[in-house]
Amino acid sequence: MDYRQYNFNIRERLFCMFAGLLGAAVISWLLYRSWYAMFLAVPVGVLYRKQYREEKIRKRKERLLAEFKDGMQAVSGALLAGYSMENAWREAEKELWELYGDNSMMYREAHLINTAVKMSEPLESVLMEFAIRSGCEEIENFAEVFSFAKRSGGNFPGIIQTTIRKLSGRMEVEREIGAVLSGKKLEGRIMNSMPVLILLYLNLTSGEFLDVLYGNVPGVLMMTLVLVVYGISLKLSSHILNIRV
Repeated sequence: MDYRQYNFNIRERLFCMFAGLLGAAVISWLLYRSWYAMFLAVPVGVLYRKQYREEKIRKRKERLLAEFKDGMQAVSGALLAGYSMENAWREAEKELWELYGDNSMMYREAHLINTAVKMSEPLESVLMEFAIRSGCEEIENFAEVFSFAKRSGGNFPGIIQTTIRKLSGRMEVEREIGAVLSGKKLEGRIMNSMPVLILLYLNLTSGEFLDVLYGNVPGVLMMTLVLVVYGISLKLSSHILNIRV
């Protein structure tokens, strides 16, 4: 599996399509009062699909890193118990299955790694291939250090313990940041929805005051400018609150 990519299932495709249609319908009615603006369903759907895909990839990488850390702890424990590196990965595969079951991404990767090693492929090259597919900088750094240590000799338990400490520290910092920003993210969602709610309220209660903005070229241009500015503000809000370690 290439963790840098995400394949949509049928349900997700339909959901993104519906979100695009719903967003275009809201824009058509609130900003233009014309169903001709429904052509916006395509770009709205594409943008939502892109955001949905990026969020899924981000969450999957976070889960992979957490499982990778547990796998490294299992490998380190096996090495300290006297196992060779190859046998340590076999022990890690068993432990990952006990922790997460068959649905674990890292269990499947450990199984692939052990299968490749049984077929006489070098462990370091298999790890490097996995690291590239993972798209995670921490795993790539570990694979590079491991490959160098495998060729020239090195303290493998020390390398793995260093990787575990870095991953644990990163995850702890991200948890703290998430706790601090949780309230701000809620405030951001409320503020992002306020322009839409205000415009909806005015259309429902005092629509005649907004008639000058509909059905004419200056009004269309003004509403288009509002839509562009609103889209930029949503992007900036998401970027500001999306803090990565």
